[in-house]
Amino acid sequence: MQRILISLSALLLAAVALGQEAFVINDFHVEMQLRKDGTMSVRERIAVTFTEDRHGIFRLIPVDYETGRSTARRVTISLKGVTDGQGNEYETQTGRDGRSLRIRIGSADTTIPAGTRVVYVIDYEAFGMINWFDKDTTWKPYAEFYWNVTGDEWQTPIEKASFKVSFPDVASDEDVRGRVFVGRLGSKAQVTLDKAGSADAANDALTAVQLSISTFAGERSSALSPMEGMTVVLNVPVAAIDRPTALQTATLFLLPNLGFGIPIIALFGMWLAWARFGKDPYGGPMVVQYDPPDNLSGPECGAMIDERVDQRDIAAGIISLATKGYLTLTPEEEGMIFKKKSTTIDMTGKADGRGQLSSFEELLLASLEAAGPHLDESDIRANIAPKVGKFNSTLYKSLVDRGYYMGSPDAVRILWIVLGALGLVFLAVTFTMLSPFRSPLPAMIGAGAGFVIVLLFSFGMPKRTKVGAETHQKVMGFEEFISRARGQELDWMTKKHPDMALFEEFLPHAVAFNLTKEWAHAFKDILTEPPSWYRANYAGFNYISFGGDLGSVTENVGYAASTPPRSSGGSGGSSGFSGGSGFSGGGFGGGGGGSW
Repeated sequence: MQRILISLSALLLAAVALGQEAFVINDFHVEMQLRKDGTMSVRERIAVTFTEDRHGIFRLIPVDYETGRSTARRVTISLKGVTDGQGNEYETQTGRDGRSLRIRIGSADTTIPAGTRVVYVIDYEAFGMINWFDKDTTWKPYAEFYWNVTGDEWQTPIEKASFKVSFPDVASDEDVRGRVFVGRLGSKAQVTLDKAGSADAANDALTAVQLSISTFAGERSSALSPMEGMTVVLNVPVAAIDRPTALQTATLFLLPNLGFGIPIIALFGMWLAWARFGKDPYGGPMVVQYDPPDNLSGPECGAMIDERVDQRDIAAGIISLATKGYLTLTPEEEGMIFKKKSTTIDMTGKADGRGQLSSFEELLLASLEAAGPHLDESDIRANIAPKVGKFNSTLYKSLVDRGYYMGSPDAVRILWIVLGALGLVFLAVTFTMLSPFRSPLPAMIGAGAGFVIVLLFSFGMPKRTKVGAETHQKVMGFEEFISRARGQELDWMTKKHPDMALFEEFLPHAVAFNLTKEWAHAFKDILTEPPSWYRANYAGFNYISFGGDLGSVTENVGYAASTPPRSSGGSGGSSGFSGGSGFSGGGFGGGGGGSW
């Protein structure tokens, strides 16, 4: 057993030696001025001797402390500057590191040679260091100042450590008490003074301390080993220190967490933007329409309904070309047990009547003809789907040309996404700078949630003109007619078209509205055979099977036409990052520092 303990001790000492920093702290002296308003000024004077070439050191100052009542308090720290004790300032960078504020001191352009002794004087202001014990029965209601003077995670010895706390005068020597803890985390080595005017130099903490009605000071009589530190606890009557105001309390909570409020700002800002720039003017009541307004095509009606160009709109364009004689559709069924339906398109070569096609239909027809006279779904996917962006812009342009929109809905959405993203970046940077610890995490999380809000609102930002809003209501009225085309409505319409002409004329609109089956059902007494452009091999044709197959065909064709083929990916490679951060040492929670 003894051999095992000796071996473990040797391993521990070796680990400490390997992890020891490239400098030694010769002197660590801290002066703290605690004011009645609860704020404190701190000056740390740290003298170090480097044993290896380095750029400087970094200091970790704990800012999250346990209150002793299962809660935590957060200290705000404002760095005033770091000098060499002669007024010459060092370059610094601050940030959050776990539960500590991280101050990196030094310049990457300056190297400090081994053997150099350097002094760092760190000045900062702090607030929120006080715990309040209003119902203490062992002494009296008191305010407790608790401060980790040196930090206990330095991986280098501190040859000399000392402190001095100045605080508002108390009424008598029995109104103040102080305690110092020394050693590793959890160490019970301490020295306690129960009243002012007392001193203790012989104690298990090896620290000489003195306490008066306005100061508390101490000095360690021997060096602190790596991972050892010094913590000060001072108790004064509650009246000696002012309690934080409601505003200060709110500030203590809000400033470090400002970034989490970005989604609220994004929601309010985007709502205001939508109300001012995206909300459509009133288009009047929705009234059932028996014809598409302004002779709009099926794809145009579909885009007017939801301000999107989706696969149903492209399928509607293909069906429209079929009903006008430019192509035929042939549904096919494959598989023995698990059936799979597919569709092929054959171009008829029809040349006349093209001047009556919409610009969207002209582009779609030209693209289909360029792909070949016979197209299966793979041909459609390879030759039509890659042009979806062009189809979108063409269809949106036709709506803008008709005066329904001031600009392309796609362009408007992209504009607001870009503006929203820039606004979120501005808020994230601003709130990070306002945070006492310059921690970017709350701002990053808040900006991410805010971007989701921006994306959602961007879909509603394209604004219709007055004419566009009125036409939108009419298109919705026409959709209502398609969805419930029964009885008197259909009887009235069939007087104009007593055959299948009405069915084919509005079929592209039904496809765009996703009402293909409903539209076929409305013609159950007229649909006794499939249209000439639909080359299905039916045994005993009926409108139910035709409506179901037609719905599947349009869905398959629309999906193929809007889904590009998957491209092959390239080979892997390096991430482009190598090496490390170049920083060594440091600690977590208990504070400390290291070199870099």
